[in-house]
Amino acid sequence: NLSLYIDTEFDFTENWMIGTALRYENYSDFGSTLNTKLATRIKLTSKTNLRSSFSTGFRAPSLAQIYYNLTFTNYIGNVPVESLLIANNNPITQKLGIDKLKEEKAMNASFGFSANFKNISFSLDSYYVSIKDRIILSGNFDATNLGFGNVDKIQFFANGVDTKTVGLDIKTKWSKNFGNSKLSINLNGNINRMSISQIKNRNLDKETFFGIREQHFLLASAPKNKFSLAVNYRKNKFSTNFNLTRYSGLQLIDWQIQQHLSFFNNSENERIIAATDTYNPKYTLDIHFKYQLFSFLNYQLGINNLFNTYPTIQGNHVDSGGLWDATQMGTNGTFFYTKIHFQL
Repeated sequence: NLSLYIDTEFDFTENWMIGTALRYENYSDFGSTLNTKLATRIKLTSKTNLRSSFSTGFRAPSLAQIYYNLTFTNYIGNVPVESLLIANNNPITQKLGIDKLKEEKAMNASFGFSANFKNISFSLDSYYVSIKDRIILSGNFDATNLGFGNVDKIQFFANGVDTKTVGLDIKTKWSKNFGNSKLSINLNGNINRMSISQIKNRNLDKETFFGIREQHFLLASAPKNKFSLAVNYRKNKFSTNFNLTRYSGLQLIDWQIQQHLSFFNNSENERIIAATDTYNPKYTLDIHFKYQLFSFLNYQLGINNLFNTYPTIQGNHVDSGGLWDATQMGTNGTFFYTKIHFQL
């Protein structure tokens, strides 16, 4: 891997800055890429700024995605299925028409506003991200006639989809000192919308290659919104933190999507409705306490997810075969911890 990178910033005036960057990268595995960045910041006043940027980017395929083979037992609708994750350079993937993995290419644009006053700071940033040739894990293809012994299904990595994402980041912080104590309140949020603009299934069956179920899981990786409210209080040697987080709802598709239409009055619409798992918005509360025993030693006590909040319970057709699929809020419930922190 060989790379060359140059980054420059120019202050044209006291209130106007422009930054540029250029990066060349060459990988022996898949080739080379050239990416650029252009950014600017305008000071409206001494305390407020406008900022914007445009850039291109890339992500190289990992070694595991190119070379790794894995045999495992997969549960499809609670039925154990012997599956094989085949390496991208396997001759079977070539027979299926899957090309050698190449880098994901991204185009990014952002525009934002920030302000910083005596006790409060605020920033609002909008963004657009377009990713071409995004690497995905395919669906499950029939492997009974491919000569893999007792393997029933195969999966593989491929540059399978193009996606577009637009979003908004919001950050607000208020802080104030009261004698020998300090109180700060942080409100952070993200609003996000991802769409799949193209599925590159070539001559393969689209629903098997990257069907409605896999599409929902990809879209769920960019939740529609998330907000957190953190309250921090410190006095002398004692400090505490309360963090309230709201996770947006989402929808996933379970394994009922692969059941025969005869179970759903021969209606594709009824099958999709039955296979759709809706996860409601949820709130979690984390609490953290710290006491500074000495300048080099402190004691900490905390509780994550104080009210033992779990995702919305689903049926028995989820990917894990349990009560729900993995979601952004996690599935571990309440977690207590304590520790002593020593620093030289």
